[in-house]
Order: sequence, then C-alpha cells, then structure tokens
Amino acid sequence: MIFCLTNAGREYMARVNAGEIGMHLTRAVTGAGISSYPEILTSVVDEQQQIQLDAVHSDGEYTIIECVLTNLELGREYILKQLGLYASDGIEEGLIIIGQDTNGDRIPVLSDKEVEYQYSIGMRISNAADVTFDFSVNDFVRKKYFYEHCAEFEDYKDEVDNRFKALPRVRIGPEGLLDRKDTILFETMEGTDLVTRIQERDHEDVLQIFEFASIFKTAEQRERLQSREAVSILFGKIERWFEDMRTGCFKEADDPFTLMTESTYKIPAKRLRGNLYGLITKVRGLIVFEIDRYVQGLENPRVERTMYGVTTSARADVEPSPNPYAGVLNCIIFLDGSSTGAAREPEKLYGTIKTKK
Repeated sequence: MIFCLTNAGREYMARVNAGEIGMHLTRAVTGAGISSYPEILTSVVDEQQQIQLDAVHSDGEYTIIECVLTNLELGREYILKQLGLYASDGIEEGLIIIGQDTNGDRIPVLSDKEVEYQYSIGMRISNAADVTFDFSVNDFVRKKYFYEHCAEFEDYKDEVDNRFKALPRVRIGPEGLLDRKDTILFETMEGTDLVTRIQERDHEDVLQIFEFASIFKTAEQRERLQSREAVSILFGKIERWFEDMRTGCFKEADDPFTLMTESTYKIPAKRLRGNLYGLITKVRGLIVFEIDRYVQGLENPRVERTMYGVTTSARADVEPSPNPYAGVLNCIIFLDGSSTGAAREPEKLYGTIKTKK
C-alpha cells in the first residue's frame, strides 16, 4: 500500500512543522474503493470500518504511525484498498494521509477466520522531538498485547482474591450460623427477623459479643409511646413515667380520701397524687395557708410551713375566725378513740373532735 499526503494534509503538516499546532491524530479508517487522484480526497472511498491507532513513535528523522486492523466486529467481508488517517487542528477534523492498493487485501468476517493486520506509516517531520501526538484506542485488545499481559492479569487476580478472602463474611440469622472463623453474625431471635445482638469470630477464632445499647434523655413530660419512634425516644418516655411514679404505685391504691389517724398517717412524700388526706368536717372553710410540721414552743430562726404552740385543753381567748377551717395541716393526726397509747412523734399535731356545731 502506497501512502501520500492529501492537499489538506500538506497544509496541516506545514503548520505542524512551523510549530503552529501539535499533531493530533484522531482516527484511522479503511475503504473498499480507489481514486485516480488520492491527494484531493477529503474522505476515504467506500468507508468500511474504523481501525485502531496503536502507537506513534520516532525513528531517527522519521515518525512511525502504527495501525492495527482486526475483523472482531466486522459485519460483512470486503476488499481493503484504502487506509486513511484523520487529524484535528483543534477546530476541525480532516483527512491528511491516504494509502491505496489497487489489488487490496480480503478482510473476511470472523465466522470465516480471524485476521489481524498491522500497518506502519513513516513520515519525515522536522523537529520531531517537539511534536506531540494524541492517538485513539478502540475497544478491543490485540492478541499479542493480551498474551503478553496474561501473567500480569493472573497475578492481579490472585492478589484481589487473597484480599477478599481476608475479609470476614457477614451473616444474618440464628446463633447456629456462626459456624466458622472470620464470620460476623447479626443474631436474630429464633423464628423471627428481629436482630438482638452481634457476634464475631475473628481470624484466630476468638468470639466477641456486642450487645445493643441506647443513649437516651428523659422526656420532659409523660407521653404515649408511638410506633416507628427511635429506641432512644421510647426509653426517654418510659423513664419519664418511672420518675413520676410513687412508692405505692404497684400496691393497693389508697381510698380517694384518707382519714389521717395514727395508723393511717403518711408523710407528704408517700401520698398518692389525686387523693385527699385529712380530717372529716361538716363545716366549709377557706384554705389560706399550709402547715407541714407542728412544734410545741418556738424556734429561732423560725422555719417556714411550721405551726408553733402549746398543749392545752382550754380554748384561747381570741376573737373567733369567720372561717373555722382556716388551714391545711400536712402533719395533723386525728385521734379517733382507738389510740394505743404509743409515744407520740415530734413535729406532728394530734387532735380530736370534742363537739360539733
């Protein structure tokens, strides 16, 4: 096959040799036709297939361009009579080199036989060392290159396999699936898909068990549990309910009203929310203060919510209050006639009803 520059190729190479542009080869194309004036062609005649630009290298004052043709993707056979090289100046692409052979080479389809041809095109270019080349590579690999790199590929494959072998396998299911070393098991409850914990047998067959935990913050107020809420939110709500419970919450509940006798008296901390504790009276009064303790005599300094007084059976000579029930005493104990005579406790007020008005 005889090669020559096209008219466009002469102009292109002049710009390359002048250093205006770099030589940028874009593709190599075969054709089945011929031309009496190949230098005027702008494309190959009867284009058949695009072949691989395989290499570009310098050999003295010549630059050698190597092209490789295979029939791996050929749809029908043809007689190869032309080979054209295209290049780009950064703006447009054009045919710069054309080769012709009037006899040509038969290129069969792959089902007939597999063929591979290599074409070398030499060009004399001034200042070749200053010329840069780009060349395309098609989506097939030459057999020579493939066989040269098979051993390298096998080594790489073995390295990848060894690395994956070192990784532990991960399984999900009951405890029985943790049957060998290098295994991580997300253990589920028997007969369900609910994960309860994580177990691992490492490469030395040492068993480690990782239990699930939750970090939560107590909810600010009592709320109902909702489906699809995070575990930390659920635990925070539950903790709120527990904190609001009192000592007797799981015992028999007090009556809505408890008469505070010596046997039934409860300190304020143990009284159930929503219940009443105190004395029975038929007279309504206005609650104006609350008393938690009674002290006979005085204290210095005085303590808030404390009643100070003396023990007497006589009524005080004071003006009667229009509100006969004038206070709430948390520390009063009603003597109902069943007193056992036990020693009375300090800071408690004991009383009995003498007459009813």
